[in-house]
Amino acid sequence: MNENSTLRYLGEAYGSVSSNLELIWSALGSDVAIQIYTLTAALVFAGYGVSFVLRSLQDFAGAMRDAFRRA
Repeated sequence: MNENSTLRYLGEAYGSVSSNLELIWSALGSDVAIQIYTLTAALVFAGYGVSFVLRSLQDFAGAMRDAFRRA
């Protein structure tokens, strides 16, 4: 291949990749995608909160059990 055909091939490849990436970026930035991100973040936060509360209750129950064993 000579230099001109190589540059043309690279230009075409770049054009096809960039057009595909534009479709992906526009899909990731759509309103539905943002709602999904928000819902996922809310579910993760709620899961963390539930696990924190359960772990705190287990720690409290363990402390109470230890206190009544000593008494």
